Amino acid sequence: MTLRSLLSGLALAALALLPVRAQDAPRFAYFIPEQVVQSSVRAKQVFAELEVAQKNLSERVKVKAEELQKMEQQLKSPGLSDEGRARIQRDLQDGETSFKRLREDSEAEFRKVQEKCFGQFNQEVRPIIDALAKEQKLQAVMNFQAAGIVYAEDGWLVAFSTEVAKRYDAKYAAGAAPAEKAPAAAKPAAKPAKK
Repeated sequence: MTLRSLLSGLALAALALLPVRAQDAPRFAYFIPEQVVQSSVRAKQVFAELEVAQKNLSERVKVKAEELQKMEQQLKSPGLSDEGRARIQRDLQDGETSFKRLREDSEAEFRKVQEKCFGQFNQEVRPIIDALAKEQKLQAVMNFQAAGIVYAEDGWLVAFSTEVAKRYDAKYAAGAAPAEKAPAAAKPAAKPAKK
């Protein structure tokens, strides 16, 4: 058997596996995390910590950068003695070192908070995605990447993510979690009376 005949046989086998009817066509949806984050109250709550961390870390870096800028301006002062200039240059070098460390630490802290937020988001939203996919009898749910799509109808493209966002908010709405636990606690108390 030649390579050509083997490839021809594989191509024919693949054609035989193609769906014949529309109902046999693969069913899939796209999950667009950004859509959920922008439209879900709960997602915004989860990522609020990330925004606060970014703001705080940026502010610390900005304050340190302003301190260094003031030192650089002091070095340009014409009435500065040689001893004063040497002291400011040492302070500036130390400041630049601590500024670099501050930036690195801030980036590491931001990544840590980012991982925490994304981890929580994924952990909370994953069961909703799974349940919705089973309910809609989907064979696959793909993470959306705009670069990979040539054409898609807008409504269809965001429909799955919009529904995930609605269910996400419903699941984590104020009072929803205790209400879910209350019926479970009531079930053991509802035993039939002995005759």
